[in-house]
Amino acid sequence: MSSRVEQAYFGVEQAIGVATVGRLGKFDVDTGEPLSSKKGFSYVFGNQICNLAKKDKKICAITAAMTLGTGLSRFSSEYKSRFFDVGIAEEHAVTFACGLATKGIIPFFAVYSTFLQRSFDQLIHDAAIQKLHIVLCVDRAGIVGDDGETHQGTFDVSMLNTIPDTTIFSPCYFDELRQSINAAAYMCDGLVSVRYPRGGELYKPEDIEKTSIDFDVYGDENADIALITYGRLFSYACRAKEQLEKDGINIKIIKLCRIKPIDPKAVAIASKSSKIFFFEESLVAGGIAESFGYELKKTCVNYYYKIHGIKDRFVRHETVEQALEELKLDDKGMIEIIKENI
Repeated sequence: MSSRVEQAYFGVEQAIGVATVGRLGKFDVDTGEPLSSKKGFSYVFGNQICNLAKKDKKICAITAAMTLGTGLSRFSSEYKSRFFDVGIAEEHAVTFACGLATKGIIPFFAVYSTFLQRSFDQLIHDAAIQKLHIVLCVDRAGIVGDDGETHQGTFDVSMLNTIPDTTIFSPCYFDELRQSINAAAYMCDGLVSVRYPRGGELYKPEDIEKTSIDFDVYGDENADIALITYGRLFSYACRAKEQLEKDGINIKIIKLCRIKPIDPKAVAIASKSSKIFFFEESLVAGGIAESFGYELKKTCVNYYYKIHGIKDRFVRHETVEQALEELKLDDKGMIEIIKENI
């Protein structure tokens, strides 16, 4: 590629906010503006870390050549001395963050879920074993749609879930993302991950109340059927709950925001139900549903527990909606699975 063409290509990329070279989202052909809302989770994260940095000089941000894609453009401009782009070297990014942490800095490493996989060794040996406090901001967690099969964020939960003394947050809404970022910075020790999906927040019932950073119960706590989930699947679970109630089926939803460690109180509330369904937009193997089931078995004897997530497979390139429908992780799929098993 000639330098002139290359400059033109990357000029267009920067103008429309493309995150990954060669992967263009939908945009207006006349203006070049993206058709999707700019105010997605990446945008909210970028603003929130700027809010923290304004008050706390210990806050810094790291990216591996993904400034635009991870929402760090504003931070890179306003806090240049605390912004570090290490290039396409996620392994180095984690080790570099650990080095900063030894000096009392609070480093935020913003990275796509699919690229975090490259740094698994560093997460264990440089961060977790050393008990260093770094924050992973895991963007594009879950199904990614137009980003393609290679970018599906379906492995980070199982990967991080295996690392001892790790905290993982998986918020569903923007306000939860802000709270999770604050908690990751000031309420947690060691390796902390805040994971969030591509795009923006989905359906939110008017009567939903956020009471805890750990978990919340939506519906009758004593309902005999429990649906447990986390992240954006909660929005689909709410739709499913509304339809099931119209069909005379009463359920409660246990929405986890902190998915590791699992709060024992959430397990205790789930154990009040005899039929428990866990829906997870991640691999079943090594996922949170398996961990929750293990804890549940310690306290509950007579119950039916069904895990539904992504089995031993790669998720193909299709829209988020198409993938969730195919995997039966949308509201229709949840309704179908619950009705089949009660």
